[in-house]
This record gives sequence, C-alpha cells and structure tokens, in this order.
Amino acid sequence: MSGDRPIPGKLVKGVFQRVLFADLSAELIAALAGAGLDLSVPVQEAYPRPVWYRSIELTADSLFPDGDQASRLRRLGRHVIEVLEARKLLKGPWLSMAKLMGPRRALKQAAEMGGQYSPVQLDVRERSSRELEVTVAEDQQAEFLAGLLEGLVGVLGGKAPAVRVESAGNGRAVMAASWR
Repeated sequence: MSGDRPIPGKLVKGVFQRVLFADLSAELIAALAGAGLDLSVPVQEAYPRPVWYRSIELTADSLFPDGDQASRLRRLGRHVIEVLEARKLLKGPWLSMAKLMGPRRALKQAAEMGGQYSPVQLDVRERSSRELEVTVAEDQQAEFLAGLLEGLVGVLGGKAPAVRVESAGNGRAVMAASWR
C-alpha cells in the first residue's frame, strides 16, 4: 500500500462495514462521509489514499479519544484484530494452520503469499526465534500498522506481543515484532 495506488474498496468495506460498523457513532459516520467515505452508499471500487488515512484517523480519534495520535492509531489497529477474532470474522483453514505454526512461521508464510491476499506487501526477516523484523511497503500511519501486527501476533499464539516501529519513511515502515 504505497505511493499513489488507491486503497481497494474491498479493504475499506471489510474494515469499516464488516469489522468496525457496530462501533461507529452517527457523528463518526457523518464525519467519515465528509472525509469522502460515505457508508450509506455502496462501497466504491477504490478510494484515494488520503480518504483512507483520514478515515482511519477520525475513527481512532472517536473510538480512543485519550492519548496522543500514535497511541490512538495503535489502539485502533489492535481493536480491528480483536473485533475480527471476537466476531468470528477471522477464521478459515489458513488461520487454524497458522495458529499451529505460531507467529514466526505464519508471518513468514503470509509475507511469501502476501500479494494474493493483501494490498500490503510485507518482508519478514527472523531476528531470533521470538522476534521478527517486518518491513511494510507503507510509511503512513505506522502505529496503526503496528497495532494490527501486534494483534495478529497475539491471535497467532504469541504471548505478550510487542511491536516497535523502528523507522517510517521513503514508502516503508520497519517494525520489530516480538513475543514470549
């Protein structure tokens, strides 16, 4: 998800209509519409990146009003994964197998297969048996991405997952993901 490529409508629909919709207030829905994401009409095929970024910021600010912008974005990222799991939206044979493989092997495999399933390109390198370096082809809202990754490591069986953003810029973010 880097550069000028638009955000696929399928991703927008998944996040805002399938995962987060029950959490959105009428005020937030109106603010999202004002930002270019009108949830009262069918989802577009794609959205400009600034609409996605602004929608994520508005949602993080509304759902998690305390703390700074980075902590709100991170909390929203974790929340997306928690809701996916709680509402049984995160399922399927890959997830069952991924839980058996554990975070290290599952994330490395996901990065190898990435283009088939996600608009986010990942490069995963092993630092140790319980720490990975994850490079994401996206440098905007790195804390949101870190929250998603932290939640995912937990879902995959990592105890006490922690993700640290090491750098963000030049179209990519580098994170260290660890667990016990």
